[in-house]
Amino acid sequence: MSRPHVVALFGAAGRMGREILAQAPRFEQLRLAYAYDTTHIGENIENLTIEAPPSVLPEDVRAILDFSAAAVVLEHLDLALKARAAYVCGVTGLSQEVMNELRATGNEIPVLHSPNMAVGMNLMFHLAALTAKALPDYVRHIEEVHHAAKKDAPSGTALRLRDSIENATGEDTEITALRMGDVVGEHRLIFGGPGERLEIIHHADSRAVFAIGALHAVAWVLEHRSPGFFGMHHVLGL
Repeated sequence: MSRPHVVALFGAAGRMGREILAQAPRFEQLRLAYAYDTTHIGENIENLTIEAPPSVLPEDVRAILDFSAAAVVLEHLDLALKARAAYVCGVTGLSQEVMNELRATGNEIPVLHSPNMAVGMNLMFHLAALTAKALPDYVRHIEEVHHAAKKDAPSGTALRLRDSIENATGEDTEITALRMGDVVGEHRLIFGGPGERLEIIHHADSRAVFAIGALHAVAWVLEHRSPGFFGMHHVLGL
């Protein structure tokens, strides 16, 4: 087997960062060698010491995996661009300006962004578009529930679900967002028509599904190697 690709993780001390570090040993083709965050500096997590974000990436880094915060995404994107490293981002709540910059930078390096990297959720995006197009006269509604500490509402996942439908039909879909308890993530898409109701539901029972999806995305991008702007649908071949 060839030597594993070296990956730097930003947001390593957060909920998702810790889960990614826990799941990383599943991926022999990747080596998470650097763990960066603005908090918990010096803490050891999964045999990696949390460091402050650098001004320049170490020379051996081939990809950044970013689960930090929307305010610093462009800084981390610039680090990847200067190092000619791939950039994989799972940060949600990004402005249109930041999304435009991600797309533009895809002309120079591989860039992948997804608000939700769970395999099942990305299949739900695909099914939502197909179903909405097939049932144009049915009333639609999106319901989502996340833990009380989640900052953005609606979530990036709910917005992506709405966008999938809008891209297929040209129509908007209302979202109800709830924040309660320690719910990892639930999304329900309801179609109501004469005499029937169809629901597409995704339950995330553990953050492991997001972490594993994110690591799959990094492995895919590094295998793909070419510049471009990608999503999880590319990784899954949808």
